[in-house]
Amino acid sequence: MKKYGKILTAAIALMLALTTVFLAGCGKKDITEAETTLTETDQNAALQAETTAPATQEETAEETLTQISVESTQESTEAAVPQTVEEIVEFFNKSANRIKPEASKVTKNYEKRIVDEDQLVFPKSLESAAKGLMDTFMKDDTEPIVYATREEITSEYIVPEKDYVSRLDPKHVEKATLTDNGDTYEIYIKLKSEKNPVSGKGIGAVCDVIEAHEVAEKASFIEEFSTEYYNCEVRATVDKATGRVVHSWYSVPLVLKVRVNMFGTHSAAAGLTFVKDYTIVY
Repeated sequence: MKKYGKILTAAIALMLALTTVFLAGCGKKDITEAETTLTETDQNAALQAETTAPATQEETAEETLTQISVESTQESTEAAVPQTVEEIVEFFNKSANRIKPEASKVTKNYEKRIVDEDQLVFPKSLESAAKGLMDTFMKDDTEPIVYATREEITSEYIVPEKDYVSRLDPKHVEKATLTDNGDTYEIYIKLKSEKNPVSGKGIGAVCDVIEAHEVAEKASFIEEFSTEYYNCEVRATVDKATGRVVHSWYSVPLVLKVRVNMFGTHSAAAGLTFVKDYTIVY
């Protein structure tokens, strides 16, 4: 089974509450000619004007071209800023996928593991034990954890053990915005709800997920194990000068449901939310 860290541990804790069995772990100007009688002085002045005029015209043309060039560059820069959902997702994927091959250090600043008490459903006889196990396994990581090698970053950062961070498809995005903060861009992405996502697709292409089928295959007494992810959010701060993500934040809520057949059929459900915050250095 792939590594899912504390997320998978929480799923196992849920089954423990039911079975007491441990399982292994983003214009043209008009020109009018006047007829005049020119004196010699006038002729010299006219000659001088004729000689000077082309140069003046050339300078004016150069100034006009320069102004057009500047305006064109400004328009091009402005047009390059992602605006649509598709453009923002593409920009996010490109920036995020530079983390694993280029980052020299990733710090997980914290991880919050939240249990939604309103979505805890257990048989009465197991309710107390289940809540106790949830409290044990769902403790927050409050101390920063530093990943300083390529292997650690690949294996511990988002979408663990893969060489990418995001392969998000815009069709799975409910909302995406990009805010220009001067030196940085702030990207916000909200994902559509999804049942039983798998790694590399949908929500699983940008967030850590539990693959329900892998959990169910671990024990014959598990008749059903399902997940539903909803309101998942991703935030990323991108340095404008380099195009690299320097800070990221993930909020991943889900509902786990399980039905087991052991000494009778038992069903349970738990609402969990995992919030992770990272700083990335290159």
